[in-house]
Amino acid sequence: MADLLRQLDLGLDPRVKNYLALKKQIVDNVKLLHAIEWRNRLGSDFPILTSILGGTGSGKSVLFNSLVAAKVSKVGIMRPCTREAVISCPLPLEKILEAFLNECGLGSESRIFPYQARTFENVILVDTPDFDSIEKSNQIIADHFFLLSDLIIFVASQEKYGDMAGRNVIRSAFKWGKEIRVVLNKAVSDDAFSDFHQSLCSEFPEMELSRIDRIEGTPEILPIGGPISHFLNLFKRFESIDEVSRLKTAEYDRLRAITLDSIETTLHSINDFQLRVQKIVESIETDAQRIMEDVENQFDVSGSKEVEERIQVRLENLLRKYDILYAPRSAVRMAFRKAFTTLRSAVTTNLVVSENVGIDEKVSVETFLKNDYGYSLAMIEASIARLNLRVAELLSCEEDLSDFRSIALESCPRLTSEQIRAFYERVFPNIESLLEGEFEKFREGLSTVDELKLYGSYTLWAVFLVTAEVAIGGGMTLLDMVLNTAIAPFIPKWLLRLKIVDILRDIATRVDSCRREAFREILQNQAKVYTDVFLNLGPNEALVKTLFNLRDSLKNTV
Repeated sequence: MADLLRQLDLGLDPRVKNYLALKKQIVDNVKLLHAIEWRNRLGSDFPILTSILGGTGSGKSVLFNSLVAAKVSKVGIMRPCTREAVISCPLPLEKILEAFLNECGLGSESRIFPYQARTFENVILVDTPDFDSIEKSNQIIADHFFLLSDLIIFVASQEKYGDMAGRNVIRSAFKWGKEIRVVLNKAVSDDAFSDFHQSLCSEFPEMELSRIDRIEGTPEILPIGGPISHFLNLFKRFESIDEVSRLKTAEYDRLRAITLDSIETTLHSINDFQLRVQKIVESIETDAQRIMEDVENQFDVSGSKEVEERIQVRLENLLRKYDILYAPRSAVRMAFRKAFTTLRSAVTTNLVVSENVGIDEKVSVETFLKNDYGYSLAMIEASIARLNLRVAELLSCEEDLSDFRSIALESCPRLTSEQIRAFYERVFPNIESLLEGEFEKFREGLSTVDELKLYGSYTLWAVFLVTAEVAIGGGMTLLDMVLNTAIAPFIPKWLLRLKIVDILRDIATRVDSCRREAFREILQNQAKVYTDVFLNLGPNEALVKTLFNLRDSLKNTV
């Protein structure tokens, strides 16, 4: 189980603020699962694993040597001397223990010293490196054996009995429910021992505390008797297989409960992160949709003076080309001008421009053929700016989103005007090609006579262009207002009989739909820049699935 989880990368972006906490939780889960595998493999009748824990210079190695009656573990007082776990076990178990330690990565950090003394046949004793060492590897080894142990012997020296690090180890053991014995080593005064005893018992009323008085020099082993006898008697308790099984079963149940809680905590942390991502992504998508709806509501009222002048020029070109009209030229001009003015005044005064501008003023029409719709692009740029501003507001409204804000600034580029124009020209169909297709569809339904007339007429193609330009520049509302009053008057009667006005409106509807789709795609493209970045922050889906499976497996284990 542990190896399966270890092989999977967390897959979380390091810029996420709870990255380190989640990574540590995964490491903790792996260690806990290794401990469970240890117990499952070795069984409830395997000897009691007893670890001696203590800080630098506390004298735990001396106690270890004294209990095994051999100078096995190196002793020192100035700096950490135990840099590996020194393990004393019954001789028949040496190979079994060595194999397991290699599998869980502790083989190179452990040294096994087998013994044959009957007193310890159901006890494995471990002298661990100093848990408060500046060497990180020492802390890791001590932490591993804390998890694996059935019984803890904690050694505190009189010089360091008030250290917070040592007190935290004791608290962890009590919180875990481990069986623990505490010894104050190198005691030189009753007051120090009494103070230590009172401070511990006030927090842990059931604490069992032993005392070892200071011995002159630097002994490597303590004389038999006194406190040593206390621990020897403790180990005699485990001569009973039933007592061994009872303690190991209780420890396994505690380990299983703590591992389940640890995995649940990790899954909860991952879920909280995923909910944060989901909340942001849904908000961005909702804002993009709302902005698009606002833009689409403006499509039918988006006519500008430039649009009016461009359409007027195209109409004027048609009027000059044909001498025979079905309505006077001035009537056509006035009808169009009236329709456009009515539309602008109904929408907003901001669009009204000076009436002194000559309606016949020359305006280039090539811009239309190049898909250069200035007013439309300005609307897109304004919409993109609104979306970017909304995302910035969204990520700034909560301190909890500070990491997402930094990620967005670093990894979410905003579309520039040039990119918007290029994107629009790419997604919006070439208007000439679109109208050529419409022209061919119209031609297919004509009689031979009407088709001959069509090839001799410039009018239909020009009307198609005007219709498309009105739909793009002013929207369907403007088209409806000018179609019968300003466009239809110069369409030949034979074309009118073919319901060309209805066909023109259908064409305009399709052009308008293409424009809306182009707008939507560009806006969604900018929104997707944000959502893709956030959705790719992780974590690894395989790791999450593995955690769920491990949790369910542990829940179903009896």
